Amino acid sequence: MSADLPQRAMNPLQWSREHQLAGILFCILGAVGGVLFAWFESPFYALTRGALSGEYADPTRVFLTWLPYWELYWPWPLLGAAIAGLAFYAVELYRSN
Repeated sequence: MSADLPQRAMNPLQWSREHQLAGILFCILGAVGGVLFAWFESPFYALTRGALSGEYADPTRVFLTWLPYWELYWPWPLLGAAIAGLAFYAVELYRSN
């Protein structure tokens, strides 16, 4: 029965625009998830959770101050994007068979 169905190309450059865009958006969401995971594992987040008053009492301000220092968390967005991209590719591979 699978001989009757046309085989889909598994090269992402040959996918339709919709699938390419969905893959890119999926990777972006994975990177954002990686940044959030890095923030929740950051000692600065622990400071904001324990602060009752002072400069660490506003988590949004501390997060926006922490965000430009990418050397503190750069592996996490890359790992999140890679995992999301591989998951998306695995689903496309599964759907092609």
